[in-house]
Amino acid sequence: MYDLEGVLGPSVIAFVDQHVRSLLTWDILVFFHRNPDAVLDLEGLASRLGRRVEELEPEIDALVEGRILTLAGGLIRYRPSPEMRETITKFVESCQERGRRLALIALVLHKINPHTGV
Repeated sequence: MYDLEGVLGPSVIAFVDQHVRSLLTWDILVFFHRNPDAVLDLEGLASRLGRRVEELEPEIDALVEGRILTLAGGLIRYRPSPEMRETITKFVESCQERGRRLALIALVLHKINPHTGV
């Protein structure tokens, strides 16, 4: 068993467990973290991420429910609380380091398919 908590830290693991449903969610979070003032509709975000609107809808809904994004009038905005923003910053920083990124990928893939031996 890989020591994910030792590599990532408990706040990042808890964040992934609660909010990162898939690798697409990961992409959405990184996009909005890097573009915090972006205001896009689903079609615009799908275009930016190279994805289909149908793929994005459930992920956006979950991030809205998690109070990371807001969706009003068809427009998506990045609106995490200051504490959540800090945790997302840690998550995105973890994505930048190879060892931590591999640990994050393992964590997300295990969440998607818990029968892998990760």
